[in-house]
Amino acid sequence: MNYFFITGTSRGIGKALAELLLKDDNNFVYGISRSNSIKTINYEHTELDLSNTDKVKEFEFPDFDDADSITLINNSAASMEVKRMGDLSSVNIVEVYNVNLISPSLLMNNFYKKYQDHICKRMILNISSGAAHKAIESWSVYCAAKAGLAMISEVADVEQKLKHPNNPIRIFSVGPGVVNTEMQTKLRNVSPEDFSMVDKFIEFYEKNQLAEPEDIAVKLFQIIQTPEKYEKVAISVKDI
Repeated sequence: MNYFFITGTSRGIGKALAELLLKDDNNFVYGISRSNSIKTINYEHTELDLSNTDKVKEFEFPDFDDADSITLINNSAASMEVKRMGDLSSVNIVEVYNVNLISPSLLMNNFYKKYQDHICKRMILNISSGAAHKAIESWSVYCAAKAGLAMISEVADVEQKLKHPNNPIRIFSVGPGVVNTEMQTKLRNVSPEDFSMVDKFIEFYEKNQLAEPEDIAVKLFQIIQTPEKYEKVAISVKDI
C-alpha cells in the first residue's frame, strides 16, 4: 500500500491530487485541513488548522507494516494580505508564517523522526512558489515564508545525503506556476494602490494563462511515480 499525507485537501491542488491518487486502490490518502470535501474509501480526514502550531505539534504519523511508499505533501497555503509592509495586520503575518513555514517544518521533522529507518520509498513534496525566489511587492511575508520552505527543503536534502546515503528520504520543492486558485481570484480584486501588478494577474486570467489544479496534480503525480528522474530538490512543473 502507498500512503500519502496531504495538507490542504479541501480544495485546489491538494484536493485534485488526493482525488487523482484515490483512483488507485493501492493508495491510501490522509487529508489534513480545516474542512473536508472528500468522502470515499481509502481516504481519512484529519481536521487540523495549520495556523494553530500547538495542535500541529500534537499530530502523530501512524505506524505502517505494509507500506510500499510513504509520502508527505505540504500543500496548504494561508491567504495573505496583499499589502505593503507597514500596512499588514500582525494576526495575518503570524498566520502566513505558521501555515506556510512553521507547520510544514513541524510535519517534516516528525515525518523524519517516524520513518527515517523504514526501508520503503519515502518522500516529501513541499509546494513552493516563484515568490520563494523573487521579491514581489505586497507579498513580503508570503515570499519570506516560501523562501524559508524552499531552503529547509535544500538543507534536509543535504542532511539526508550526508547521514543516510543508503536509505535517504527524498525531498522536493516544487514550483507549480500560476494556478487557477482562490488566491488568484483575490489578487485580481486588489486595488492598484495596494498592488501595482494587479493588471498582470488580470491578464493571466483573461488570456487563459492559468493552469488548472488538476493539471498540476498530474505533474506532481509524475514526480511521485518516478522520483529517480529528478536529481535537484527544486523543480518547476514547467520542466516536467
